[in-house]
Amino acid sequence: CGRSGGGVSGGVSGGEGGGVPAVVCVDADQLWEKVECKRHELTRAISPAKLTPYLRQCKVLDEQDEDEILNSMLLASKAIRTSRLLDILHGKGERGIVSFLESLEFHYPELYKKVTGQEPTPRLSTIVVEEGHEGLTQFLMNEVVKLQHQTRARTMQ
Repeated sequence: CGRSGGGVSGGVSGGEGGGVPAVVCVDADQLWEKVECKRHELTRAISPAKLTPYLRQCKVLDEQDEDEILNSMLLASKAIRTSRLLDILHGKGERGIVSFLESLEFHYPELYKKVTGQEPTPRLSTIVVEEGHEGLTQFLMNEVVKLQHQTRARTMQ
């Protein structure tokens, strides 16, 4: 989890070449500022139960955090639960924002685009679900053709 590495402050973006993640040098505080600008929209649209399994897998949430977000009687609505999730993740710094954006990219690609201004990276599992194996085959063939064109262009230079 968290595609940032090598000491580079994280953010994620779709890269060229078939869904290979690219790391963007963006400060975690700048990313959180973008999230805060869209906080109202995010809290109304996101279901925290969709994001918590991935965030637990990334170890940015623990069992206690997940239980609080999903089951606390003090958090009476989905929007309040989502707001609490954002608060907890903010406290996790760079790992929190990178993991949140990855989960947002997968489950809520339109919100990911609104927050980051970047296109979400195509996910092969999503393609299989939405378009079947034929759609996956077509996607992969298109990516191979793109790579072939890029390779030819480089060799001609």
